Amino acid sequence: MVLILMLMQIVLMHIVALPDSAQNAALVQEVTEQDTAQSRFRWERFTHNPVFPAVPGTWMESQTANPDMLLIGDTCFMYFRGQQGGHDRIGVATIPRERFDGFTWSIRPQPVIDIGEPGSWDETHVLDPASVLVNGKVFLYYSSVSRKSDRAICLAVSEDGIHFKKYEANPVVVGGGPEVVYRDGVFYLYYWKRVPGSKGFQIHLATSQNGFQFSEYEVGPVVPVGPEGSWDSHTVETPRIFNEKGMYYLTYCGSNRHNDYPADAGLATSKDLVHWTKYPHNPIFSRGVEHEWDEGAIWFTTVEKIDDRYFMWYEGYGGGTARTEPYGSYLKGGKSQVGMAVLKAPFFYVRPE
Repeated sequence: MVLILMLMQIVLMHIVALPDSAQNAALVQEVTEQDTAQSRFRWERFTHNPVFPAVPGTWMESQTANPDMLLIGDTCFMYFRGQQGGHDRIGVATIPRERFDGFTWSIRPQPVIDIGEPGSWDETHVLDPASVLVNGKVFLYYSSVSRKSDRAICLAVSEDGIHFKKYEANPVVVGGGPEVVYRDGVFYLYYWKRVPGSKGFQIHLATSQNGFQFSEYEVGPVVPVGPEGSWDSHTVETPRIFNEKGMYYLTYCGSNRHNDYPADAGLATSKDLVHWTKYPHNPIFSRGVEHEWDEGAIWFTTVEKIDDRYFMWYEGYGGGTARTEPYGSYLKGGKSQVGMAVLKAPFFYVRPE
């Protein structure tokens, strides 16, 4: 009888231990998957970053930022922001597709989109370009800053990717940090709006049949901030999207404490451009190490697959007190510039189905 009771006790102990064992196994599996993801996908920063440095005496003398790449015919166009005299403007660099290496660009000496007249929606700054080629025309959406609005999204259209005409009824949406995709006759315009009751951002969506008049797709964000305690719990911003084999990949930057000073970048995927699933092993990229040019924060992680590699251009902020203070030493040792990183992998984190 005593032996039977002892055996029953042992069995009960093992039954009680099962949940902990299962949890431990799940935790080990999660850590293993995270380690596997990190070992499989390793970004290599370009050794001569930044690829678009600030250049004294030019329209980009104070800083460069907000890269956005577009292929037009046999030429790669890189739109980006430069600053001079306290005003942001949008310029462009080009490289023939056959000579593409990711870093040898020809930068036009003057911006292609300048600030507007006093009283206009873009009288102070034009920044955050997001371009798409539709029926031979470049639709370039950008953030504008004025006394009317801290951020509004305006549109300029071009026949050649160089000479732009601003839409007379700007802005098209009130918000900031746009990205645009054209699919099956519909423009999908992504942009940030404030999180209710917070100063952080979330990514929303508006759609249009003609690229000029937009309607918000739904009330809530399509890429919201993460749950409390997650790396992107406070802000989600600066989306960039590319397509591979029917899968849409949206990279974004986020933070769990700063409004607009993200240290990391994450990924979300979608088949329909509306319903997005965050990658479970986010973040996929982070700011540089201390004392590097991008030690402070990163934005606009723009990814394109060229041949067998994924190229990413991004805005990085560094210098002065940038490591420990948001926008630390702004334009007094601290500034934004555009750099590049490369990933060689069989697919981009999530295999297309």
